[in-house]
Amino acid sequence: MSDIAFIKMHGAGNDYVFIDGFATQVPQFPEQLARSVSDRNFGIGSDGLIVMSPADHADVEMQMWNSDGSEGAMCGNGARCVALWMSLQNRVSETCQIQAASRVVTATAVELNRSCNSGIFSVDMGQPAVISEQEQLPDVKLPGTDADVAFTSVSLGNPHAVIFVDQLTDRVVRHVGSQIETHSRFPDRTNVEWVQLVSATEIDLRVWERGSGETLACGTGACAAVVAAVQRSFCTADEEISVNLPGGRLHVRIDEFGHIWLTGPAKVSFSGFLNTVE
Repeated sequence: MSDIAFIKMHGAGNDYVFIDGFATQVPQFPEQLARSVSDRNFGIGSDGLIVMSPADHADVEMQMWNSDGSEGAMCGNGARCVALWMSLQNRVSETCQIQAASRVVTATAVELNRSCNSGIFSVDMGQPAVISEQEQLPDVKLPGTDADVAFTSVSLGNPHAVIFVDQLTDRVVRHVGSQIETHSRFPDRTNVEWVQLVSATEIDLRVWERGSGETLACGTGACAAVVAAVQRSFCTADEEISVNLPGGRLHVRIDEFGHIWLTGPAKVSFSGFLNTVE
């Protein structure tokens, strides 16, 4: 038996178990550990596992696994938590460069509260890519209608299908979301964003995440939703858009260079030791 130190952190309720590879040996089979720790009945309970390790060309490398054990490419809420932990450990000052599987992102501390182990961070997520502006899934219908599901395909290093609806219901988000995640149109599966417009500077959002199901918040999902809203002229670029999620509020802005900025909270929930069998 061996003990592995862990930290539980969340960004707007999107929670992960973190392993600090600077101070702790990285587990040999992280995909198995991700499934174990994510279980909310028999594990710690989380949306997945994130391992932080030294990086050659950044302050830290972030590797993430979803709750089903599949490896993820990018996590905006996770990146803010990584920046928080690196700040609390005095490994960085105001900014933190994070190497993820798909790209390097830079997180800047807006507020840091050491006494509460929390902060607000703004992350330059880089340039998004709109893969398709308006595409149909003719074999997937919205409940109670004959309308085909129409979506905007966006990539932030990971795939997103953004869908605008009049109401955010459980049936739409969970049942149809799971259908779309595993649809043949997406051979590597996809995250699904359900968006309800509030105004030109505010949206309500629920996300069905690839490999994790519905989560309380999704940072890249918030970014993808705003990118699609700007693409369809519902919102305006270079204005901060408030994104209301079940776990809290995030803020997204596309700057004059086409970079998308994600701002929101990060907080340490607790830390402890995992007892594992070698």
